[in-house]
Amino acid sequence: MVNKKSFFVHYPMQKIIYNSGQLLFRLALAGILILAGYLKLQDNTALFETIAYITWIPVWIKSLIVDWLPWIEILVGGLLLTRFMDKTVITIVLLIFTGFLGFAIYGYATGMEGDCGCFGDLSDSTFGWSMIIRNGVFVAMAGFLFWKPDNAEADISGSVSR
Repeated sequence: MVNKKSFFVHYPMQKIIYNSGQLLFRLALAGILILAGYLKLQDNTALFETIAYITWIPVWIKSLIVDWLPWIEILVGGLLLTRFMDKTVITIVLLIFTGFLGFAIYGYATGMEGDCGCFGDLSDSTFGWSMIIRNGVFVAMAGFLFWKPDNAEADISGSVSR
């Protein structure tokens, strides 16, 4: 007979660790998205130059990326903080960071040079292993937000979120 009780009933310390990780990663990813979006709004030159380098993307899509990516990052980061439409927003966050990881790998593999403009002048964002690892960590953090262990019902605020 399989015990249907929650994972956390048997391991209460894991619940504390899980809830703390959920809160920490939510705040970190929301802050990263909002900051990156804000910095791109201040100066999108590096983003524009990086997107222009990719010749196989149609110009109208490049224009959409340059114009809308900062706003999408800010909106999704804000929604992640507010927990509004949480399951959908976490999925979008996971897709965004997976896309950034894919772009980092593509840029490194094709020899793209220069700064991608991810964080403006605040951080060096040249294509290489450090960018791939950084985006991999962000994907892992977003994946942790997406993961819900065995029948876990209560989150850090004590409410059912998914």
